[in-house]
Amino acid sequence: MSIQTALAIVFTVLPVVVLLRYFYTRDIRREPRAALVKTFLLGLLVTIPAIPLSLGLSAVLPLFSPGPLLAALYDAFVVAAIPEELLKLLVVALYCARRVSFDEPMDGVVYGATAALGFAALENVLYVADGGLITAAVRSVTAVPMHAIMGAVLGHYVARARFGGGRRIDVWKGWGIAVLMHGLYDFGPMAFFRLAGQETPPAGMGPLFLGLFLLFLGVVITSGLSMRQLIRRLRTAQLVVHPHAREGGSAAAAPLGPQGAAEGSDVPRQLS
Repeated sequence: MSIQTALAIVFTVLPVVVLLRYFYTRDIRREPRAALVKTFLLGLLVTIPAIPLSLGLSAVLPLFSPGPLLAALYDAFVVAAIPEELLKLLVVALYCARRVSFDEPMDGVVYGATAALGFAALENVLYVADGGLITAAVRSVTAVPMHAIMGAVLGHYVARARFGGGRRIDVWKGWGIAVLMHGLYDFGPMAFFRLAGQETPPAGMGPLFLGLFLLFLGVVITSGLSMRQLIRRLRTAQLVVHPHAREGGSAAAAPLGPQGAAEGSDVPRQLS
């Protein structure tokens, strides 16, 4: 095995492992590892139907002959963001949220990020197999963390629906936010490559390319900072509800209470 291949493998696997551990350890009352492994594998499996979905949606684009920016917008939102975030949402809403251990708001973030990292793991392998070391290095600090953040957003809003009065609209609100984040993140690079790939790229594209790069960078940084703030807020709420909880304790070990999960017990509420 060459050094370049070894580095590509490291950049492919390491960010997924690091982020899985990060989200797992943010939860003061840790989730069952078996449930997280299943969630990760389900996230990985839904990558498979995402491939033909994306190919089918991509095949529609030439029928409209759009310009490069409209084509990039279509690729970013319709081909990538909408189906991918919907598939990840199905894992969180139909599997994770139905588990007894999904019993407080922080759990949505943990399960959502875990499902998304399963998706990102297989997607990363496919991209790196085609693009090599540079692709692996770039995606390790951009695409993989963004998938985790968008999955955490999905999970957070599923948890809000479950523990905040059973409002289904919160689930779709979270999906909409994740789609917006995903689409804006993808749009910059996709627009750049479509513009740069033209036979005769228009002159004076420097400011536009700079704007696309700043959009890409801004989405990554803003998303990361917002997620960090959300996790801090949810951890603080955990300490209020469970002031004597031991960091890293099992979620299943906490005593049940009579008032429901929103007031601090482990009795889960169903979506209405």
